[in-house]
Amino acid sequence: MSEPITIDAFVSVNAAFLVYLLGAYLTRNVAVLRDFNIPEPVSGGLLAALLTMAIYVIWDRPVQFDLAARDYFLIVFFTGIGLNARISDLLKGGLPLAILLGLTIVYVVLQNLIGVAGARIFDLPREFSVLLSSAALIGGHGTVIAWTPRIEEMTGGAAGVSEIGVAVATIGLVCAALIGGPIAKYLINRWKL
Repeated sequence: MSEPITIDAFVSVNAAFLVYLLGAYLTRNVAVLRDFNIPEPVSGGLLAALLTMAIYVIWDRPVQFDLAARDYFLIVFFTGIGLNARISDLLKGGLPLAILLGLTIVYVVLQNLIGVAGARIFDLPREFSVLLSSAALIGGHGTVIAWTPRIEEMTGGAAGVSEIGVAVATIGLVCAALIGGPIAKYLINRWKL
């Protein structure tokens, strides 16, 4: 394998903004993406992933992005989400929200059981089960990034901790977007919402 193409932090951040804007453009102008409610970051991210894969396949050079600004943007993102939270909105949800909460709890338990089984099946340290379960699939990238230093410490510096966690979180995010959008469209059309 050849020398990697390294993208510095400034260019990485700007490339991320461009990928988002490209995703917004694609989702707005490609009927299947718009009709199935595929999120803009997923549309742009899939295209960026295909581009970096093509660079690797054609020139045998992996692309590495400097992620120095990542933690700052995660704090901004999660703080922004927290600013919109209201107890009154939760109380308005009533029975449908309670049912959704119950289903979510069941799926969290199932994901955690699958994470433990996955770590055993692939002969990974048991601490990796956190990254193969709800921490990555429901918690997402931010939760994985928060957990990886602790898991690396607990496993004595095992290789691939952050890569596995980010991969599982990405798979969860993409699958949720690609499955959830079409299901939402079906339900909206079915019930004429």
